Amino acid sequence: MARFPDVSTAGTRVPASIFARLREHLARFPGDVIPLQIGDTHLAPPSGLAEVEWAAMTPADLYAYGSPNGCAPLVEAIADKARTANGIEITTAGVQIAVGATHALSCTVQAVCDPGDELILLTPHWPLIRGMALGFHVVPIEVSLAELAGAITPRTSAIYLATPNNPDGEMLSRAQLEAIVEIAVRHDLWLVSDEVYEDYGYDAAHVSLASIPGALERTVTVFSFAKSYAQAGLRVGYALGPEGLISTIKKLVNHSVYNVPVAMQRAALGALRAGGPFLREARASYVAARDRSRARLIAPAASPPGGAYLWVDFRGLTGDDCMPILERCAAHGVLLAPGSAFGERCGGFARLCYTGVTPARLDEGIDRINTVLAHL
Repeated sequence: MARFPDVSTAGTRVPASIFARLREHLARFPGDVIPLQIGDTHLAPPSGLAEVEWAAMTPADLYAYGSPNGCAPLVEAIADKARTANGIEITTAGVQIAVGATHALSCTVQAVCDPGDELILLTPHWPLIRGMALGFHVVPIEVSLAELAGAITPRTSAIYLATPNNPDGEMLSRAQLEAIVEIAVRHDLWLVSDEVYEDYGYDAAHVSLASIPGALERTVTVFSFAKSYAQAGLRVGYALGPEGLISTIKKLVNHSVYNVPVAMQRAALGALRAGGPFLREARASYVAARDRSRARLIAPAASPPGGAYLWVDFRGLTGDDCMPILERCAAHGVLLAPGSAFGERCGGFARLCYTGVTPARLDEGIDRINTVLAHL
């Protein structure tokens, strides 16, 4: 049928930026804006484009199309890292490079879900996964871990989880992961494991879901150089999984971006090879920032065992909608991410990133939030 000037149903259903309501209030602030809403880091990466040995490469290495699967040295290094660090027994055929974890997860949802299928999201969840489901006409089902077993229906195709979690920093234990695998095996489901914060577990050891017996053949695990190695702007991530499924994801990568820029992959490889000292220093820095921000903030927030965020509980002040507080914070030049983006039952919470700015700016940002709270 004729559509113009209407856009697609998927284009209409995918939610807009979660910060749209805050921009108007932010525009009133005349000074320095402190961004505590986005999951970034103020640390410099262990390897960047300046460290790549450009002169040693042929023009074909840099300017010709690359392999849709990924740059061979990076793919080989990731396969080795998966086996040794994550306990995920794969070969290079089980690795797919993508334009960040976002692209890897988007292709994964396409690969394991048909229109009308249900994708279970353990909630609170990373915001974009819900929009991805809606964009592919997949039905997102938000549940807590305690509700998972009762949420399976004949239309369920996969379960999405993140550990360490974004936004609350929670980490799933081996026992919890085993219980999730048991449910997936019993109901013949795919598992989608978002482990982009794998290197930032502070009070517990990170366990990869695919290392659990029974999980390997049904799990796609997604990682990110943005989070591990402070390379967000390079947009390099990757998916690990069973070879048949990875071959399908490869086709979807091929048809969406063809290949990730090889130059960006070279910088990611440098970080993977030389990033050990950076990871140790970053963990120490982030733990200090977590403890510093939690002690300074007057609103309640649990101490997350991992990740990069405080999950701030404003329910005692505003009930199930903390947007009025966030709008006032924006008018004071500090941004937080509204909890409604992370789940339909999360409107009384907000996400505060403690890794994205220096300690001095973090203190200033929290002081501005405290000023708002003191005048409610």
